[in-house]
Amino acid sequence: MNYFKQLLLIALCIVSFSKGYTQEKPNIIFLLTDDQRWDCFGFNNPDVKTPNCDKMAQEGIVFSNTHHAVPICQPSRASIQLGRYVGAHLCSFSKPSDYTISEDEYKNSYPALLREAGYFTGFVGKFGFPVSKNKEKNVDYVDGKRITDSQKWKIDEYMPAAYFDVWNGFSGQGNYNMYGDEGHLTKVNGDRAIDFIQTAKKQDRPFCLSVSFKAPHSPFNDVDARFKKWYDDIEISRMENDSQKFHNLLPDVVKKEYRGRNGYKNDENYQKFIKAYYGLISGVDDVVGRIREELKRQGLDENTIIIYTADNGYFCGSKGLSGKDLLYEESMRAPLIVFNPALENESRGKTIDELVSVVDFAPTILDLCDVKVPAIIQGKSFKSMIYGGEKPFRDFVFAENNFDMYKPSSVNGELDEEGTKGLKAKGTVRSKVIRTKEYKYIRYFETEPMVEELWNIEADPMETNNLVDNPDYSKVLSKMRKLCDTRVARNKKQASMYVKR
Repeated sequence: MNYFKQLLLIALCIVSFSKGYTQEKPNIIFLLTDDQRWDCFGFNNPDVKTPNCDKMAQEGIVFSNTHHAVPICQPSRASIQLGRYVGAHLCSFSKPSDYTISEDEYKNSYPALLREAGYFTGFVGKFGFPVSKNKEKNVDYVDGKRITDSQKWKIDEYMPAAYFDVWNGFSGQGNYNMYGDEGHLTKVNGDRAIDFIQTAKKQDRPFCLSVSFKAPHSPFNDVDARFKKWYDDIEISRMENDSQKFHNLLPDVVKKEYRGRNGYKNDENYQKFIKAYYGLISGVDDVVGRIREELKRQGLDENTIIIYTADNGYFCGSKGLSGKDLLYEESMRAPLIVFNPALENESRGKTIDELVSVVDFAPTILDLCDVKVPAIIQGKSFKSMIYGGEKPFRDFVFAENNFDMYKPSSVNGELDEEGTKGLKAKGTVRSKVIRTKEYKYIRYFETEPMVEELWNIEADPMETNNLVDNPDYSKVLSKMRKLCDTRVARNKKQASMYVKR
């Protein structure tokens, strides 16, 4: 055997021995929907028509125990890109988390780090949070009152277009008809994604494309007609825990203060909502199919990892609620499908039940691309599970809801920055949560006395039996309280690096 044949044989052995790891860096496509509940796919809800996502799940991995770090759009999108909790990056709607992301912070986001490492990067769709040269107030105030229309995530100059090779993003919420004759926004998102893939094919480097949809966010009367008709002639069942019985179990602060407390009491209204909601999801699913077809057409399908998730969940009537941002399962759990073309066949179609947080997405993407993860990132890489391994990954996840519905509020029971007592005596739904595989602890920290909930989430997944006053669970409660206190303190310590309060 001559020398060159020996080299070739050695190279082939290395490839086969690597068990699925590609020799070149993978391309990444990160797909983010807006307000999609974790179980709204055809493979776990037959009322939803998502053939392309169903196929991707069959050929990839579903992570069924994934959780949002903050289940509302702006801070969640920042947490996803930065791999940090809102209590650390402080970018959200309400005090004390009412700041922009500084450029120093954004340089440690997964898109910026990948571009610095040589990736060809693109962004399509709703960006969702503001980036400024220095950290500054995200919201303007007059006489202590918030001016909601002045939020900087709605302003073009606070969009980080310069951090991408191809920018097709927009500020604010956008609307489904914003591109006029080009068609429905979701369809245009797909068009822009395909344009990027075609451009990326001509590059001599790997790429990362982030597509952030508005769908299935409201308004629910703007569904692409192609997908609206899929649901016209069917009656969709209500969620299993959509009844007064479940609503009655909620704490008084939620029943009195939560913005979505009225749910969908009229079934006609529910049918109108849910058909539009599922129709918008089906529109995104169509884009997933188009993207996969284009990758194959361009010969990029065998080295492109696709990650599909959402920025927060949605109640869809569960517990008699509409909306999101509370820390119950319907709002807090995140969908996560990962398609890895290098995955061994025996690992395809698996569902992995290990706890994952959305703050883990950024370090995982960086790890997949062999890019060093900065120490400031709080998440952990689950790359090994994407390649078919399964091992204990996290003992718990942490999340928080700091949205006060534009009311003045106290901060952890103290005076806020304007020196007002806020609503502590009345209470808000601002809250924090620790969730292990077995238990879940929620605290509404601005009520007096503080409202706490403890659920055995394995035995009671619909959160119906609050164990906080059960003496048999006092040790569990103490442990969960300490975990929550520790995580909050660590977030505050990191936040102090950027904001002196």
